[in-house]
Parts: sequence; C-alpha cells; structure tokens
Amino acid sequence: MTAHQDIEQMQAFARIDGLWLAVFWTVSFVCFVGSFTYPSLSTSVLLIGAVSLVFAALRVRRYRDEVREGVLSFRRGFLYSMLIYLHAALLFAMVQYLYFRFLDHGFVIGNYMDMVNTDAFKEVAQSYGLSQTDWKIVMENLSSLRPIDLALQFFSMDVFMGFFVSIPVAMIMARSPRRMKKTDINRQ
Repeated sequence: MTAHQDIEQMQAFARIDGLWLAVFWTVSFVCFVGSFTYPSLSTSVLLIGAVSLVFAALRVRRYRDEVREGVLSFRRGFLYSMLIYLHAALLFAMVQYLYFRFLDHGFVIGNYMDMVNTDAFKEVAQSYGLSQTDWKIVMENLSSLRPIDLALQFFSMDVFMGFFVSIPVAMIMARSPRRMKKTDINRQ
C-alpha cells in the first residue's frame, strides 16, 4: 500500500469514527438542552461525555489492531485520534448551528439568565468574587452571539479538547513491532 493510499484509508476510518463520536455528542447535547426542563438528564450529559472519550480511545485501538495489524506509532495514533475529533467537531458544529438557528429561539440563554438570577447562584458568584453586573454583561454578550458564532465557538473548543485528549490516547495506544507479543507475530 502506498503512503497516499494509507492516508486515504486512515481518513476514511476517521470519518466513520468521527460520525459516531458526533452522534454521542449530539445525544449529550440533547440531554443538556433537555436538562433545563428535566433536571434528571444532567447526569446523562456527563455520563455520555465520558463514554464518548472512552469510545474514541477504543476506536484508535481498533484502528491499531485491525487496520494497522497491531502496530501504531505515536505520531500516527495522534493524527488518527485528532482526525476523529476534527470530523466529530465539524459534524457536531453543524448540528449545533441548526439547533441554535432553527430550534432554540433563545431557550438556552433564557434558562441561563433565569439561573443567574437565583439567590443560590448569586451566593456562589459572590463567593468567587463575581458581581451581578459581571454576569449581566456575560449574559448580554452571549445573547448577542449569532448561531454561527455559537457553533464556531463550540467547534474550536471541541478541536482544542480533542488535541489534548489525543496526546495520552496516542501514548497509550502506540505499539511498535518490537513491543508486540511473540504470539501476535506468529499469527502474522
């Protein structure tokens, strides 16, 4: 297989894995939005988020074991993991754009504003040295963002998070031919 074909194959697998990761993130986002109405869904947001990180790491392992025949350098593992997160972030940003553009109508920001105005939140904010005016400015700035601005903000955060998660994943999943067990080598 040529280097070009190898890269095309890696991108194809990363697109599929990125699609599945975006599905996890979309379900988590739906639970997040639903948690304003049904607070019991807030636990699902964190749980699905954690499971999605494990899922992405397992997909890198699957790529190493099934596609790369058990051998994966740190660099290739990092690149593959980053491609998964990049594709997932692109798809998820589209989902978020569509949500904020056509479905939200100020629901999320309105609920955040309601939360900021509660006495319990005011006490917590004051303990951190934040005034009510600071939060009012933050909420005004958030409410002035367009749907595309919100989607791009989340996209950049997802890619940034993917970068930092990919480092330990690539370190853990890296395996050189020397580190393979003799039984793995005999099977080939």
